[in-house]
Amino acid sequence: MADIPEVVSTDPVEMLAVGRRHLAVKDYSSAVTSLGKACELLAEKYGQQADECGEAYFWYGKSLLGLAREESGVLGDGIPGGDDNQEDEEEEDDAGEEDNSETDKNGEESKTEASGEIPETNITSKDDNEASKLESMDSTNDKPNDSPTVSQSEAEPGPSTAATSSTADGEAEDNEDDEVENLQVAWEVFELARDVFLKRGERGKKELADVYLYLGEVSLESEMYDKAVTDMGKSLDLFKDLYRPDDRRIAETHYQIGLAHSLSNGFDDAISHFKSAAEILETRIKNLQTPSIAADNADIKKHLSSDPFYSIDGEIKELTELLPEIKEKVQDMIDYKAEAIRSMRETLGMGSKNGNSSKENGGTSVPQEKKALDISHLIKRKRKPEEDSNTDDCSAAKKIAN
Repeated sequence: MADIPEVVSTDPVEMLAVGRRHLAVKDYSSAVTSLGKACELLAEKYGQQADECGEAYFWYGKSLLGLAREESGVLGDGIPGGDDNQEDEEEEDDAGEEDNSETDKNGEESKTEASGEIPETNITSKDDNEASKLESMDSTNDKPNDSPTVSQSEAEPGPSTAATSSTADGEAEDNEDDEVENLQVAWEVFELARDVFLKRGERGKKELADVYLYLGEVSLESEMYDKAVTDMGKSLDLFKDLYRPDDRRIAETHYQIGLAHSLSNGFDDAISHFKSAAEILETRIKNLQTPSIAADNADIKKHLSSDPFYSIDGEIKELTELLPEIKEKVQDMIDYKAEAIRSMRETLGMGSKNGNSSKENGGTSVPQEKKALDISHLIKRKRKPEEDSNTDDCSAAKKIAN
């Protein structure tokens, strides 16, 4: 992808528009730069918690989350704005191994420079998570009263659970620091957006729901699954108040909550939410196939009027293809739960057998210490990189919502 000259402007509205364009094409690094500048300009003009800053905070948080995912490899290779040097560095490492004998003679070791350095962006510091994951974080609502221009490197630890020290050596450590910083700042910015939308009351309800959902996604990326469930639960409640029962945003949120439960071994809750997501999509398909109901659906009317590529038949086809994937998740959880129960019974059976066999001189049996059940191998806690380099957010939940 050809480099696009970065627009430099002192107009926050223009910088916001530029940043959203970068975000639309998944050029997350450029989006972070432009949207960070827009936030800084708006905060200077109106104040850190001004209503005018809400949308800029929200889009800035989305760009930071996208950049963190891109750097962690979740989005795969070939993404605009991504790190194109990774394969080259791996080839250099392989070449270095083949030429070890020559390297030993010269007494030199090949070193690769850390790539993909994140441009420093300015924005305030606060506490947790991301922009649309619908749930509040009342217990972590400490905001500093100083200027909103706090760089990523200065942000205090948030959803990452620990501050990461920058290291001069080691590309892997540098990339990990960058990812943690981006998640941290995304969480803080979404928190700012949440507070702005909360002050709007009823008219900020939709934006608040979106922010809680993204806050939950940041927690999910940070492996804070309980926090993700809490934020997404608030988002779900708001979506249910705002939209029809068959709305895809409700199905998406159920799916995301199910994913959070599955990653924390909450199999029953995961099954329940995955089933709810599937049932909502099944209901939507039936409603789309009923002309009188579809004609009454404001969401469908909006799509028909604003999206020239949208069609009811196309959405029916898309949802029909999504359903097997969600139902497969349900079956996976059932299988994982059954395997966990089998493992537990085997572990408890071994402990009981050993304990009953140890009686000496008429004494009471001394039960053997039971081994702790570890079923972490049953759940993949990290998302797989997508094979298709152009996939959008590599999440079935995003496919549901689109």
